[in-house]
Amino acid sequence: MLIGLLSTGGSPGVTTTTIAVGAMWPGPVVVVDADPSGGDILAAAGGAVEADRERNLLELMRLGRQSHLPEVLDSQITVLPTGVPVVAGLGHPGQAGAVSWTDLAEGLRAVNDRDVLVDLGRWGMPYAPAPLLWACDVVLLVVRTQLRGLRRAERALPLIAEDLDRHNPGAGSVNLLVVNDHGPYAIADIARRVGVPVLGELPLDTQTAAVFSDGAAPGRHVDRSPLVRALRSEEHTSELQSRQYL
Repeated sequence: MLIGLLSTGGSPGVTTTTIAVGAMWPGPVVVVDADPSGGDILAAAGGAVEADRERNLLELMRLGRQSHLPEVLDSQITVLPTGVPVVAGLGHPGQAGAVSWTDLAEGLRAVNDRDVLVDLGRWGMPYAPAPLLWACDVVLLVVRTQLRGLRRAERALPLIAEDLDRHNPGAGSVNLLVVNDHGPYAIADIARRVGVPVLGELPLDTQTAAVFSDGAAPGRHVDRSPLVRALRSEEHTSELQSRQYL
């Protein structure tokens, strides 16, 4: 299954959320950084950054042209200290024009021995990975509970839905994954305001988030942190399973 996570701006934490979800995924998974603005997923690798810098999305694409992409996927994976296998993204935005997002989408769709979580970055960016978005089985828009981000989501969601319907008719609709940063809107209010279902809610837990995003040392009680508890909660997992996303 190919699952894409993206934002409409406002720094809701798509990369951190994608890594965190990957860390708690109940089966084999790989996280792919396809943010066209340049990936920073290796920041979560700590001291392994330099050693694994040559493993990245462009190299995966180069090898994939010579062979079947799923066969070379493992060669481009870096395993983060949290245990999450990732494919690092672009070194800088100028490289995005060299990526065939259509070829990458076809290659990742062919991966059948694990699920693929893709960080799509911000919707509407130059050289945005639109064909990769269209190919996803599930699309999750990550938003926070503050008004500015919700207004962006309100404006963008009809365009995203129209784009998906035009290029991938019958595909599942976009769902929200809400990072609750103590804004003025409750989850039910957000679903009504934006007009799409809220698939899940995660707390704004900056200390634990730094473990996933920056390679920070986990505290003694990280397993009991709000973020990890939310990702592991039976209610959250049941909701995903009921929608046949796991």
